[in-house]
This record gives sequence, structure tokens and C-alpha cells, in this order.
Amino acid sequence: MKELILLITFSGIALLLFVITLLLGLTKKNTKLKLTALLSFFVFVGFTVWTCYTFVNKTYNKVTTAFKPRTGYEIYDALFEKRQADCVKILNYQDQVIPKIDYAIWLHFESCPTELKRILSLHHFEAELAHTKGWNTSGPAADANWFKPETLGDSILVFTYSKDGYGNGQYIYSSLDSSKVFVKDVLD
Repeated sequence: MKELILLITFSGIALLLFVITLLLGLTKKNTKLKLTALLSFFVFVGFTVWTCYTFVNKTYNKVTTAFKPRTGYEIYDALFEKRQADCVKILNYQDQVIPKIDYAIWLHFESCPTELKRILSLHHFEAELAHTKGWNTSGPAADANWFKPETLGDSILVFTYSKDGYGNGQYIYSSLDSSKVFVKDVLD
């Protein structure tokens, strides 16, 4: 930002110098002042082109960084803070790119009981033991084949945290031994 302000300032000074020397050269009919004005104009054009290039380059870099997809581990850390144990292995994920269209973050990972316990301590989750026979879960739109909590066994632990009355919150489906976990984080 400082570089852009400096370049804009130099461009303005060069433009002011061009206008002043051009007016003086025309009023006094002095060829040297007219040539100085021409030189000032080229300096102004050079600073302006460089300023535009710098602005476009910095904007492009910021936009591409902002729209760079997150990795599964970045999503995990954003949802559950920094991992405390080395037992987490992300198996599959889909990030929420556009709210309202992508209404949830979907995550499938392997874990250990201590890490799952840490995750559950972050919010007030309601827990229940659920039987998965006959479940019809729908996963992320991009690939509905991998988000299947029913693959964790006949009975699983379901942890629910509601942020509000509109369905926003986290839904954690865990195997009974806490080794495999599916997460759906809804923020619509």
C-alpha cells in the first residue's frame, strides 16, 4: 500500500511539473521549457503505467490468495482450532465456498479418543447413540458417495451442537471407538 501511495504521489508531481512547464513554455514561447514539459510528460506516463501495473499485480495476488481452496487440514483447524494430537488423518472434505449455495462444510477423518474429546469440549454438544440401519444421508453435492456416516457401524455416536434455531451448527458422527468421524458444519 505504501508503494502505491508513493507511486501515485510521484505521478502527481510529474503531472504537475508537466502542466507548469508546458504553460510556461507556451506563454514565454521557450523551446527548452516545452522540451522539459515533454520530458515531464514521459516521466508522468512512466509513473502512471508502473502504478497501474503495481496495482493490478497486487490486486491479482490478493484475489488469487483469497480464492485459493483450503486443504482438509486447514478446514479442520478452522473448525476445531489447532490439532492437539497427531492422530488426525483427513480422508475427504468439501469446503463451503459460497454461503447459501454450499450450506455446509463436510469432513471425514480418522481420529483418536483424546482428540475427539477435545473437539467435543469446544461447544455444548448433545450426544445420542443412533442406529444406522435404513439411514438415507445426503452428502455434499460434488460427491455424495463418500459422506456416509452409516459406514461407521450399526450403532454410532451422534453429537449435535446448534448455534441457533435455524439449523446452523455442527453435526458429528463418530464410530463407537472414536476412530472414524464424519462432520457436517452448517452455516447458512
